[in-house]
Amino acid sequence: MAKLTIIGAGSVMFTKQILASIFSFPALRDLHIVLEDLEPEALKTTHRLAVAMAEQEGIPARISMETEQRTALKGADFVICAVQVGGLEAWKLDRDIPKKYGVDQEVGDTLGPGGIFRGLRHIPVILDILRDMEEVCPDAVLMNYSNPLAALVWAANAVSNISTVGLCYGVTYTIAQLAGYLGVGPWVDHPYTPELWDDLLHVAIPEDVTVRYGGINHLCWILDVQFQGRDMREQIARLPESAKVYAADGVRCEMLKAFGYWCTENHWHMTDYVPYFRKNPAMIDRFLPRRWNLMELAEEVRIKSDREIADHLAGTRPFPVRRNALNAPKIINAMVSGEPVRINGNVGNKNLIGNLPGACVVEVPVMVDGDGLHPQAVGALPTQCAALCRTNVNVQELLVQGALTHDREAIKHAMMLDPLTAAVCTLDQISAMTDELFAAQSAWLPGFSGSRK
Repeated sequence: MAKLTIIGAGSVMFTKQILASIFSFPALRDLHIVLEDLEPEALKTTHRLAVAMAEQEGIPARISMETEQRTALKGADFVICAVQVGGLEAWKLDRDIPKKYGVDQEVGDTLGPGGIFRGLRHIPVILDILRDMEEVCPDAVLMNYSNPLAALVWAANAVSNISTVGLCYGVTYTIAQLAGYLGVGPWVDHPYTPELWDDLLHVAIPEDVTVRYGGINHLCWILDVQFQGRDMREQIARLPESAKVYAADGVRCEMLKAFGYWCTENHWHMTDYVPYFRKNPAMIDRFLPRRWNLMELAEEVRIKSDREIADHLAGTRPFPVRRNALNAPKIINAMVSGEPVRINGNVGNKNLIGNLPGACVVEVPVMVDGDGLHPQAVGALPTQCAALCRTNVNVQELLVQGALTHDREAIKHAMMLDPLTAAVCTLDQISAMTDELFAAQSAWLPGFSGSRK
């Protein structure tokens, strides 16, 4: 019996989504699932939900809960990390403090001041998980969903030989959406409501669409698209001419016109990673007439999810058990059953993309079978696309260096090299903003000067 441990399983909505897909695979019906979280009450809710879901489907899976991480990990074959250190309180600081300095982030969880400080909060947690895994489940695969995804996997690779992959469904979402824009698949809206967010999890790439892609997480590039064997590059190049497509995705249309390739990150998130769209409020309003407000949307999604979970547990709403865009269940099924699958994964470069640094983490196709994960080489990216990726990789490298060595200067340098921050702030402002963020978040940053455990 294979064993899966979910770290951060108190995130009830995410765990429900993972289990809904896991329980749809016949080979995983007898999986041993351990739910771990530091919050006992949230964990109890998740456990009740998981047991009820398994009972609904007649699945004999063994499901247990545990608040002690090392015990939860013992003997695991697969580990999923879905932690969020500091919760909404820290995320709000990530956004509000930089905004005082003119850095208005749309999301602030992957790059920019928000991504850097989220990384500082999460890297120690990843390292702690890895230390336990090395002793109690050294052959397990760690599948990380926490952001900033690339930086966390980079830090993991720097300190441990545990097989680690970062998972995100942005590539699937982008390709399905691009097929809709090209008229060869259904139209896929960006998720600006809780209902659209639910829909996004179940988007699928049309079977007759094939794609080659590569880059880094949230800045991955669609290199080739074919529909029924026909090259679609000319049709993609003309997408900005469509008023409907431009209204839905103006930022990516502008990036396509300027750099020649479609990016896998939605138009809101994309603006956090480049210096072209957020220099002042008028510019933001021009390119993003509808704001995402992801932190506020996340709260709406949580409220909706809480109502649904209450209905599930009351027996008035059945669990929707079906496969979705999350890749962890696909990996587990492929390794348990031997049935191969192709996913997008974030792994150490190792010459998978020749013109990106060897130590960085890249997003590439990954074949998975009974022998594990097999990342596929993409080759060199178009020079301009690689250059855009490197502006983000520079920040990730300094973040990882600063987090692993508790070097505040490295973190200041990461902030200074961040494309959006550098577009709107002086060096003195960036230094002051970094100090203010350190002071405000000291409770979650053990090891740094002035921090408290």
